[in-house]
Amino acid sequence: MRKAIIRLILLGLIGLTLAACMPRLVPAGGEFLGRRQVNFAVERDTLVFPTGTRPLRRLMVVVRMNDLEIYGIRIAFENGADFEIDYRGKFIANRDSQVFDLPGGARRIRRIDFRYRSLIKTARRAEVEFWGY
Repeated sequence: MRKAIIRLILLGLIGLTLAACMPRLVPAGGEFLGRRQVNFAVERDTLVFPTGTRPLRRLMVVVRMNDLEIYGIRIAFENGADFEIDYRGKFIANRDSQVFDLPGGARRIRRIDFRYRSLIKTARRAEVEFWGY
């Protein structure tokens, strides 16, 4: 009985140590904007935001669950202007993130359209998260 308790404590400590060593993908102070679980067939998705979101200067993209290549991001601002991010990059799930500076100072985002390609065809679909700063 005593050995079982010691094993449980050691396993708990190992788990906490591994969790502490994992890199944090999203720095403190970010505002979670939304998440989309991507589809293998569509390869294009849209995230629409309600009016009244706070003005943002930077946009961060994080990919979770499965590897993904993103090859186009278009941002529509509340004032009617559009901004196309000319970016093509591969994201390893739960490891990679990318920050983009938005032009013209802090502005409210109305919609994000993005194009992607799944790198690994498995049962797990990738999730794309957007964070604002």
